[in-house]
Amino acid sequence: MSVQQAIVTLIGAIISGVLATCITIFINHRTEKIKLKQQLVDDIFGYKYQLTNSSTRSGIDVNANGFVRAMNRIPVVFNDEESILQAYDKFYDKALIADTKERSEKMNEALMDLLKLMCHSAHIKCDNWNDSRFKRTFNV
Repeated sequence: MSVQQAIVTLIGAIISGVLATCITIFINHRTEKIKLKQQLVDDIFGYKYQLTNSSTRSGIDVNANGFVRAMNRIPVVFNDEESILQAYDKFYDKALIADTKERSEKMNEALMDLLKLMCHSAHIKCDNWNDSRFKRTFNV
């Protein structure tokens, strides 16, 4: 093997190694981002029972640490998705409605819209779910 062939082989090996590393890093980053989104959606579904019709100003139980923490993470995790941030702001605005009955209805609608968008972004297949799957909870 000549020196020229060795150099070409070495350069080819370096380029292919760098290219493979870049592709792997990109795919791992994308996968981790999706996992983070899925975990947040999971947390919100898991803690949504903490939404109450209580007399609190926001309609959220004052001891709802899990739900509130999960909701507060939305702007960080979904920072690159304007539609989700708009739905998040809409949900927050509905939580400030003074009338308890109206607040409850509007919050449920806004939360359902937000969850649908988040599920889609997190690659959770929910197209065949009816609205009750987004609304119902098992809180004893």
